Order: sequence, then C-alpha cells, then structure tokens
Amino acid sequence: MSETETSSVSARTDVSLSELARGVWWWVLLRGITAVAFGVITLASPASAILALAVVFGVYALVDGVFAVVHAVRVRGSFPKWGWLLTQGVLSALAGLAALILPGLVGLLGALVLLWTIVIYNVMHGVSGIYSAAGAAQGSAKTWGVVAGVLSIVFGVILGILLLVTPGAAILGFVWLVGVYAIAFGVMLAVTAIQVRVSGRATAEVTP
Repeated sequence: MSETETSSVSARTDVSLSELARGVWWWVLLRGITAVAFGVITLASPASAILALAVVFGVYALVDGVFAVVHAVRVRGSFPKWGWLLTQGVLSALAGLAALILPGLVGLLGALVLLWTIVIYNVMHGVSGIYSAAGAAQGSAKTWGVVAGVLSIVFGVILGILLLVTPGAAILGFVWLVGVYAIAFGVMLAVTAIQVRVSGRATAEVTP
C-alpha cells in the first residue's frame, strides 16, 4: 500500500471516529442526566423511588408472564413439560399484577429480601474467607484474609440487627445508597459524554 493510500485510509478512519463521537455522545449524556435525576429523586423522596422500582418490576413481570403463558399454550403439543412453563408464566403475571396493585408493599418486601440476601452472603463469605485464610501460610496474606473475613461477618451481623430492630431505617439507608450511586454514575457518564464530544470536534477540526 502506497503512502498516499495509507494517508487516505487514516483520514477516513479519523472521520469515522469523529462521526461516531458526534452521533453517540448525546445518548451517553442523556443516560447520565437521567441517572442523576433518578438519584436526586431517590434522595429527596425514597418512597417514590421504591414505588417506581416496584411499578417497573410489575410491568416487566406481567409482560413476561403473558408471553410465557402464550408460549406454553403454543408448544403444549410438542413440549411434554409445557405445564411448568405455563405455571411459571401465571406466577410471573400474578406477581406483576400484585406489584402494580400494591407497589408500596411489593417494593418494601423486595428491598427486605435483597437486604437479607446481602446479610446471608456477607456472613457466609466471611466464614469461608476465614477458613480459607487459616489454611494459608503465615504472612500478611493470611492476616488480611482473616481481617477481611471478620469485617464481612461484622457487616452482615450489624445489617441483620438493623433489619430486625429498625427495618425501615435499613431500607431507607439502602435507598439513599442507591441514590448516591446513581448520581455518581450519572456524573461519570455526563463527563465521559462531554469528553467524547470535545474529542470528536477536535478530530473534525484537525482532519482536512
């Protein structure tokens, strides 16, 4: 390939990257703004955030259940276990309807289930981590492994106690944590989108 052809290919590549940056950056920016807005709403009104998540789950479960029921009916002649698929679809649709009818209750129950899952995971992870570290050779790795396991168990126990004593406060703290994460993630996306936009403009100006 000659030098002229190489320069032409390089120029076309730069233009393509520039066009891609100009075409995609606004979508990334929109996602960032949406995430920040969700985070702000979550911090300002945690109850509204729980209701919104429950409604989104309700719509998804209902639609998924209906499709599963339809699919089960269609394959009943060729799929021997179509009844299980039908049951799954009915249960999913009922769960979706419950979430749409009682979004507050479903949202709270969902948050509690998730938090208790975190409790069980941390305790089990901590215990297994301590046993694993105990079998390692003496050194800093063993010490840090035991410390990490103990901290994981302590975190799980504290969270479990909070769920038993003040479940509302535990759920509120969890929702706030989600809100802070959403804001941080949204800001990161927005900054990335702006950087891509600026880079795309710079590339377009340099490209002849």
